[in-house]
Formats: sequence, C-alpha cells, structure tokens
Amino acid sequence: MEAILTNTTLLIAAIGVLAFMVSLITQVCKGVGILAKIPTDILVFILSIVITVIAFIAYMQYLHLVIIWYMYIAAVLAGFIVAFVAMYGWEKLSELWKRFYKGAK
Repeated sequence: MEAILTNTTLLIAAIGVLAFMVSLITQVCKGVGILAKIPTDILVFILSIVITVIAFIAYMQYLHLVIIWYMYIAAVLAGFIVAFVAMYGWEKLSELWKRFYKGAK
C-alpha cells in the first residue's frame, strides 16, 4: 500500500511539473512564426504529448528499464492528462475530483 501511495504522489507531481513546462513553453512559442497560426489548444496537445513521451523515455533510460510498446501508449494517454491540466488548470481538475469523490460515497 505504501508503494502505491508513493508512486501516486510521484505521478501527480510529474503531471504538475510537465503541465507547468507545457504552459511555459506554450506562452513563449504561441506568438512565434508559424506557431502563431496554430490554435493554442492544438499547440498545447502537441507539446503535452511530445514532452510527456520524452520525459517517460528519459525516466526509463535513467532507471535502465526496458520499454515495452504499450508503455508508449500509456505515455501518450498521460500526455492528454498533462494537456488537460495545462489548459484548464488545477481548479478544473479539483472540481472533477471532488465530484467523483462525492459520487463514490
């Protein structure tokens, strides 16, 4: 149980850091050249997925673990979560959590 709690805490922290990085890069890049023509939400999705997959690969290389094909799919899905947090912020995620948690009781 302790391992699950530790891993969940690390995962939430990683999502927060990745969302912050995506928000920062988006603010810097959204007015530059060809990126100014792309809608901001699409830019956030692309950046989130790319940065999340790169962070996942770097983390797995750091741990010297083998990456199996379905782990890439999980990293892309995690990229959508990062994009959601980067676009709508922690308030919306907090509202969803409270609604879900309240519904579970």
